[in-house]
Amino acid sequence: MAEGLKIMGRDGRYSNINSCYEPMGSTHHDRPVWVSRDVQPLYIFHTGKSRWVISKRVDDGVKCFAFIQDNGNDPLKAAGSWCCMDADGQWRADPNIHLTPVPASSDTFVQLRMSLDAEMEKLGLIKPEYLKQLWKRLDFNGNGIVSLAEIDKMVVEMVGGGSWPDWLNNKPALMRAYKKTILVDGDGDDWVQKREFNSLLLNIFWFNKLWQIFAVMDEGHDRRIDAAEFARGMSSLGLRLSAQQAKVEFDKIDENHGGQVLFVEFCAYVRSRVHPDANRAVDADILSGEKCNQVLRKAHGHKAT
Repeated sequence: MAEGLKIMGRDGRYSNINSCYEPMGSTHHDRPVWVSRDVQPLYIFHTGKSRWVISKRVDDGVKCFAFIQDNGNDPLKAAGSWCCMDADGQWRADPNIHLTPVPASSDTFVQLRMSLDAEMEKLGLIKPEYLKQLWKRLDFNGNGIVSLAEIDKMVVEMVGGGSWPDWLNNKPALMRAYKKTILVDGDGDDWVQKREFNSLLLNIFWFNKLWQIFAVMDEGHDRRIDAAEFARGMSSLGLRLSAQQAKVEFDKIDENHGGQVLFVEFCAYVRSRVHPDANRAVDADILSGEKCNQVLRKAHGHKAT
């Protein structure tokens, strides 16, 4: 089964499950697994115990966002309604949740997103025990929340000690990862909580991948790209665009028509390619990062942003 899946219709709590999901090419209990195209830890898989679930990691499915009872090999054929937990903490069937097939995407940036899980697995970042140890290292005072400065310190130490590759330590990418974690995946405060840690790690990998691409495009090394740099960069990714096509795509990013775009604007553009149904207000929030800019500049100077 090579097709993708699209979930629609969930409102309120756990509406984050509304997304397109790509086939991972792997199985769990001899059934296929899908992962959200949107960069968040969301997987569709079978627990081996009579149900399909949507959860933040591929495991026994006990802690999940939604489930549907079924013993088959295809969630599209499952009868009945998906169940979700409502705001009062009670599980209820939600007949508004619909699962439909969609073509698997060949978009370069979707494929880049699909590479993240394998990259993280190589470093042990999907193993619950290792994640617990890493969180304890990050949250050294045990108060259950961590700041941007503490996250930055962890990244520097993990890269400096050789546990993580060098490409994971880029301040602009870390800033984007932090902002998305607290504003989109989290509850909007300035702290990353333990339950947001999986999202933080995924975001660190994702935005560093995008930073690598952006840095190659940025031939002038001024942390911004113009239309010509964008066109050449897209071509190097195998995305051959005519001059007119390149201009159209660049204008989608350069909404103020200033002729140059910053990394954060490039990230919003990629998000629109990976997840076309995404709420644009999300990116407007991410674009605002002045407070975390100040934190990183204080520690590392203006080169950080």
